Amino acid sequence: MAKKKESKQKKMNVRVDFTPMVDMMMLLITFFMLCTSLAKPQAMHLTMPAKDENMQAEDKDKSKTEQTITIYLADNDKLYYYIVDKKEDFGNPEFLKETTWGKDGIRNALRNHKHAPVKVLMDAKQQLDNWFNALPKTQQEANDSVYNRALIMIKKGHVDVVSNNQLDQAKYNKVDKEMKEFTENPADMVPTLAVNIKPLNNSSYDNLVTILDEMQICCIGKYVIDQINDKDMEILTGNGITVE
Repeated sequence: MAKKKESKQKKMNVRVDFTPMVDMMMLLITFFMLCTSLAKPQAMHLTMPAKDENMQAEDKDKSKTEQTITIYLADNDKLYYYIVDKKEDFGNPEFLKETTWGKDGIRNALRNHKHAPVKVLMDAKQQLDNWFNALPKTQQEANDSVYNRALIMIKKGHVDVVSNNQLDQAKYNKVDKEMKEFTENPADMVPTLAVNIKPLNNSSYDNLVTILDEMQICCIGKYVIDQINDKDMEILTGNGITVE
């Protein structure tokens, strides 16, 4: 008896045609290009010194000393700050104080500085933020440059450009003109703090980033990252701090 031949199922090749997807991807790319807002470039603002021909030389030195704080970043996340009232006292180790990170530590020391309280600037910035956030989205985009310019004014000590959570347009225009002509009157400005940030060789990069964030939170416009010098060595070693 002849064997019955087994029927073989014909295999079909399955092929997915992705050609229409090309047109769809092009439409999606075009859509996102036209509808997405690109990130704006970040610029560093320079705070220029005010023109003050009437201030005596000794008053300038006194003001500079009183309104300056030096911050040391050490190992193991340790943080120190140094404040003196007289230029002659600089280098005395007893004025060095250890603090912690956050609002109850270094931020509190900056906010409540005796001769240049940062709290005044922070309050003015909060009013500026309230004014800007209350604007409709369309007006926020149009007033973005005005906000940044007003923030520079506040960091320089022109806190009266805002009042009652509103931008004083007349005062803003007046200060803007003075800044461009370098004719600002220091009597119209509140004292501002200058911060020297000095990381030790054994400090961490994260601590440096954190202290720079504190400068923005505290609305400090004058700060510099500097190296440890001989005077700093005396201050630190005089408090038993190891400097590598």
